[in-house]
Amino acid sequence: MDKLIDLFLSGDDAGSSPQRKQIISLGAGTDTRSLRMFSQQSSPPVTYHEVDFPTICKQKLTTVSASPRLRQILPDPVVLDGGSWRTRSAGGSDLWCHGIDLRHLAQAEDTSVLQGLKTDVPTLLVSECCLCYLQTSEAGEVIKWFTDRIPNLGIVIYEPIKPDDPFGRMMVSNLAARGIRMPTLEKYREPRDQEGRLRDAGFDHVRQMTVDEIWEKWIPETEKERVDGLEGLDEVEEWKLLAGHYIVAWAWKGTGFGSWLR
Repeated sequence: MDKLIDLFLSGDDAGSSPQRKQIISLGAGTDTRSLRMFSQQSSPPVTYHEVDFPTICKQKLTTVSASPRLRQILPDPVVLDGGSWRTRSAGGSDLWCHGIDLRHLAQAEDTSVLQGLKTDVPTLLVSECCLCYLQTSEAGEVIKWFTDRIPNLGIVIYEPIKPDDPFGRMMVSNLAARGIRMPTLEKYREPRDQEGRLRDAGFDHVRQMTVDEIWEKWIPETEKERVDGLEGLDEVEEWKLLAGHYIVAWAWKGTGFGSWLR
């Protein structure tokens, strides 16, 4: 996920000048990516939106306000309606934290529901095991809300797949035992289903890889050795099974994605 996001931010289409870009993290929760990103100087600045339930946004504001280090990175946050808030980093990047139920967002008629949203800059939607908890139709409506409004749009989705083999059935059973259901897993069962999902959503270019494939093809040996040194992995086959049941799918339409893996 970080590799794709970094590539999105670092480059533009051939011959174009660097421009401000926008990231929208769906169901951001306690994710620290925006905080880590804003602790570094980004050029050009980034507009970063996090969308989650109002209580989650309020908790994040409390965390930022209670930390002297974070207050240096994100000074003087302004509280908005419904648990939302915004702030600007020292480097000029903007962070908007929206206390909104995604299902309500999909029903909004205009962009005023997401204050600060830009529709004229390259934008990346990020869903790390978020949309999978919505009903399939609701997840599609959320994506459509953005594709209808932003011409230069990309998306990165991280979700489980392959519920039909023995490992997948056990995975689904374990989730069900905890009262957890992922409706999109029931429809987008295989990698090709996730790819078709994004093509049907209107994206012109679509790619997908399982986490197992990403580990083998993208991660350098030095990093594998570093991770193995932190916690030695004895059950290699078990890891490959687990990693083979999660996918990263990414897609884009329009301009501003010149550095993405094609």
